Amino acid sequence: MSDAILLSSRDYATQINSLIERRRYDHARSVLSEALARYPDDSDLLLACAHLAYANDDNEQALDVLHTLLSRDPQHYGARSLLAFVYQHAGQLQETEATLLDLLRDYPEEGHQYARYAMLMYRTLHIDKAKQLAREALRLDPNDELALTACLIGDMIDGRAGAEQASLATLLRNHPESETTARMLITHLVSRGRYRAAKRIAVELLKLYPHSREVLELVVQLDALSHWSMLPLWPFNRWGWGASIAFYVLTLLSLNFLSHEAPGITRYTSYVLLGYCAYSWIYPSLLTRWMKRRAGL
Repeated sequence: MSDAILLSSRDYATQINSLIERRRYDHARSVLSEALARYPDDSDLLLACAHLAYANDDNEQALDVLHTLLSRDPQHYGARSLLAFVYQHAGQLQETEATLLDLLRDYPEEGHQYARYAMLMYRTLHIDKAKQLAREALRLDPNDELALTACLIGDMIDGRAGAEQASLATLLRNHPESETTARMLITHLVSRGRYRAAKRIAVELLKLYPHSREVLELVVQLDALSHWSMLPLWPFNRWGWGASIAFYVLTLLSLNFLSHEAPGITRYTSYVLLGYCAYSWIYPSLLTRWMKRRAGL
């Protein structure tokens, strides 16, 4: 009689999950097949089966197994928690949020779930809500890694003292969705004109991927946008065509007013405006080109 025959369903599940953590998926699949042949309806083994499917990017199978498990045991914590991961991995963000909210209603003191919800809100660009959830997660569980990193992202966005020295490496290394979250945050911050906050996050990405030309180019572009000499162009970078149209209308009105009320300075005002236009057209590309050359790009 082999040792495997003596294993309980819980022992099988522990062994399978250990193999999944070590990315030994083929071995885990073999053990799982043997275990399910002996305990086909065991909840721990069904959860391990869903975990293995999720680890292999088979969201459809993972969802099928989890729905089967939850139809038998609707309150199964592990299945509900994994279901939120699978939904998020599949891009079903509304379902992810609904699942996390259900968990929080049943486990209102679970800081880690608040942290997961915070990361989801960062991903969907609900920044203020994400920061509130992160603070609540940290209050409930001050030692939770995801709560700490969720708060760190908020600190970096706000530019709080000391946040620049903290690293997002642990977050980016341990959570598959975190690099996407970081990139989306950068895009969101740039769209709001918060270039320094975006640059802080991009620099942390570069620390994790020091040989990535794409990330280095992103840091250089953000460095140029946040440079002090680019401050006069901030409204155009922030509001785009809206700012350009407003500037054009304001220029026409100003020149028309000056031509009637102070014709002597109209010419000098025109020269200043032409110089500003030339600066806005030429200087940003020159600054970016110089910074790229300095960075070796």
